Amino acid sequence: MSLNLKLADLPESIARLPAFPKIISELLADLDDENSSMLTLAQHVERDPVVTGRILSAANRILYYEGWPEVRDIYTAVSLIGFTRIREIVLAASTVSFAGHCRTRFSWEHSLAVGIGAQELAQLVNVNPHVALVAGLLHDVGQLWMSCIHPLEFQRARLLVEVHGKEICAAERELFGFDHCTIGAMVAHHWRLPADVVAAIGHHHTPSDKAATQKLVAITHMAELIANALNLPHRNVNRVTRLSPVVHKTLGVDWSQDCSALFGAIEARYQYASVIFN
Repeated sequence: MSLNLKLADLPESIARLPAFPKIISELLADLDDENSSMLTLAQHVERDPVVTGRILSAANRILYYEGWPEVRDIYTAVSLIGFTRIREIVLAASTVSFAGHCRTRFSWEHSLAVGIGAQELAQLVNVNPHVALVAGLLHDVGQLWMSCIHPLEFQRARLLVEVHGKEICAAERELFGFDHCTIGAMVAHHWRLPADVVAAIGHHHTPSDKAATQKLVAITHMAELIANALNLPHRNVNRVTRLSPVVHKTLGVDWSQDCSALFGAIEARYQYASVIFN
């Protein structure tokens, strides 16, 4: 039985989600700020002790592997690891911390794989890789809403997929009236995320021809296909759907060439990151 939800009712329920990490919005704003610095990044991070702890833990794992001594403050971590790498850790760690508050079956590991895939693709097609990482990490945020606000219906949707082989968006529309793409776009809009991130979240499954011309939408769609094709993480529901010809044209990547370097980088980075963040 469907919940028969109405779009007009969603904003009130979105407000019941755990507080979205302000640091993600601040970092996205800083990407276009030429004056953004290590000091600004550290100040953002230090406002959230949970995120600070995760970042230092992740940074120290990296430093350990590279033969550096342990650090206990963000400033030193940034100076040793590098501004770009720390910013990636901040974005991922903030999302991990946020998703963990809900204590649901929302697949953080899948989102991590898509985020890394989106970032790697972005570097090939001249899109800001940090924005692509955020779009990939948050592409399934509509499922986070479902699992937090209507957990029983969310579990029923998962059963339709895992046991009966139903397509995920069709199962969600049957039970909720909307799929996680539609809800996710509303959540992202409510959080005032950039318009291209909202579009990527809203169209990542089956982008229309118009939406597929947007590079971030195309990247996020392709990143999910690649994550599923590489079985990252291993899940029985991983499926590869047909690639939109418009997405193919928008990205301009010649898939007939050897893509082993791209796929290898995504797989290696995912395996490494899953250790760092778990």
